[in-house]
Amino acid sequence: MKGDAQPLIKFFDGSDKRFIIPLYQRNYDWKEENCEQLFQDLMKLHNSDRKSHFFGSIVSSIQSGTEDRFIIDGQQRITTVSLLLIAMVNAQKDGLIEATDAKLTEKIFKRYLVDEYQEDERKVKLKPIKKDMQAFDALLYKPKEQHIKESNVTRNYDFFYDNITRAGLTIDELFETIKKLEVINIRLDEDDDPQLIFESLNSTGLDLSEADKIRNYLLMSLAPAEQDNLYTQYWNPIEEFTKYDPSSFVRDYLTMKQGKIGRNDKIYFIFKEYAESANIDRARLLEDMHHYAKIYSQVDSATISTVKLNKKLNQLRTLDSTVAYPFFMAFFDYTSIVGLSENEIYRVLDVIEAYWARRIICNLPSNALNKVFATLHRDVLNHINKADAGIAPSYYDVLTYVLLKKGRSSVFPSDEEVRGDFKTRQVYKMPTNTRMFIMERMENQDNKEQHDIVKELTEKNISIEHIMPQTLSDKWKTALGEDWERIHDQYLHTMANLTLTGYNSQYSNLAFIEKRDMEKGFKDSAFRLNNYLKSCEKWTEKELKQRQHDLLEICMKLWPMPNSDFEPSKQEVETVSLDNEDFEFTGKKLQAYHLFGVRNTVNTWKEMLIQVCHHLLLEKRSTIEWLCANEKTGFSTTPESWRKELAPNIYIWTDNSTSTKINILHTLFEECNISPEELLFEFRPETDDNVEE
Repeated sequence: MKGDAQPLIKFFDGSDKRFIIPLYQRNYDWKEENCEQLFQDLMKLHNSDRKSHFFGSIVSSIQSGTEDRFIIDGQQRITTVSLLLIAMVNAQKDGLIEATDAKLTEKIFKRYLVDEYQEDERKVKLKPIKKDMQAFDALLYKPKEQHIKESNVTRNYDFFYDNITRAGLTIDELFETIKKLEVINIRLDEDDDPQLIFESLNSTGLDLSEADKIRNYLLMSLAPAEQDNLYTQYWNPIEEFTKYDPSSFVRDYLTMKQGKIGRNDKIYFIFKEYAESANIDRARLLEDMHHYAKIYSQVDSATISTVKLNKKLNQLRTLDSTVAYPFFMAFFDYTSIVGLSENEIYRVLDVIEAYWARRIICNLPSNALNKVFATLHRDVLNHINKADAGIAPSYYDVLTYVLLKKGRSSVFPSDEEVRGDFKTRQVYKMPTNTRMFIMERMENQDNKEQHDIVKELTEKNISIEHIMPQTLSDKWKTALGEDWERIHDQYLHTMANLTLTGYNSQYSNLAFIEKRDMEKGFKDSAFRLNNYLKSCEKWTEKELKQRQHDLLEICMKLWPMPNSDFEPSKQEVETVSLDNEDFEFTGKKLQAYHLFGVRNTVNTWKEMLIQVCHHLLLEKRSTIEWLCANEKTGFSTTPESWRKELAPNIYIWTDNSTSTKINILHTLFEECNISPEELLFEFRPETDDNVEE
């Protein structure tokens, strides 16, 4: 095996050389976002003084007796650059990009894309697997209307074609930039096993973590002395604060700063974009990260402040409260700046606990909390900052107001909903941490003397016990009466039938009186949850209903429905982003939309949909053509009376419901790799009587 660094274009060069993608490789699957990243890198490279840009490694083996290369690793990069070269050639032929060197287009075509002296009928250098090859060859030899639109090959070619025609560069300038792409060219010898090499490359598990990439980005370009100083002063403590998992912290940090949640595998690129757009020098950025990493650590260990606050925070930690860390970091930073009192902070944590607990009881989706906590502090401050001069609403009142305004999957459940769902909630089937939280709070409530239920359950010194067992003996069936089957199904896993015990679970099927009076039984128990059981002579539906009532009252006392005295000072224009999956758009009267920060007035949802599609068609035409070719939601190449023509062979379904239009926009933004937060809707006041479409 031999390897050396060389320009990628040199790897393409040479007669009698073909690049063959083995059949065991997957189809070409680079997304538009990958192509966009490459193109942005090329633009930055063109505008810089850098002489090279590392573009990864290519592993190949030479077919005996020929110059043909079997590509073991690197097919995505080779195919992508080939598509870029084809787009350059075709754009120049179409007169959409200038060339200083009149022969450069012919040189690119004959030297890097085809081998005209190849004896085979197919003279193209790159040989993708069959499905990709048909689309690839069409780009070289067929007119645009015969391109295979359903292929990722065509989609990414269209992306490059559209972008190079708008980049403002000549074909010479772009080609000189491509020549700066450098790869490690690894060539296998005949006795090397390509399959073993391939497996090794894809299973070593040695890829850099997102945090590794971020650390290198922050420190690599600095002088050695500054690197050492910033690493010692900031980065190493950040790793210690985050228990050597800085990737999770950086994700929460970015969520707190930007109000949106990034994918775990894209944190580096999101961070890089944030750092460059914020234009903060490395030292200040690391200092800010260090500041919040310290708060992150204090929240994670429940050592943020006083004993009272730490205890409350520790209760929330049982819920795996990392989902709320973006809020906690921003909130506790704010409390230290404005000097919020212990009582005010406690009330804030208390209402968050009530919101969370009530949602658990009502079995509402936990994933909705990600978006709630991503923007919660920002939402509160927006209201506080808009308050009338001289009137300072409390943080608690505004926070409560914001939470009570939530709807659909983010709703703050009412007393009626909690009372109804408490009776049927399958507590025993909850995730372990959630079940522990419920049992701990119901047992200890707010008493001064506390049992460490979570610790005891974790160490298995105690267990959560079904009073009426999961498998009924004949004695139990007789005791429950003729309706024993319904009673068992209805109450088995609910809170009314659950308690805490320290006795051996092998006795769980004993009759109620035996379980009550045995050693470590209910009568001997120190747990408050067993107090009612001590006085019971039997365990039937009557006792279950009484205990259900008693525990429900404890629940309502622990997590009461809060009230807020806060009211916005004036009627605010209601706005919501496409990203808000909890919002009910149906019935809302649209007066404007904001796209990429620009406000556009409209009268109907239909008008908005058409305008947004026209806006994106200018930037993402290749993607929209692909959507139409594949008949994705709302898009088509076929004219119909209910569709609007955006451009030749591009039609959008417009005569439909508001919810369908929202679904079409979600599809469009996802495929265009645009954050749905970039589209904001502005609604007319409720008093406006104008009729929506």
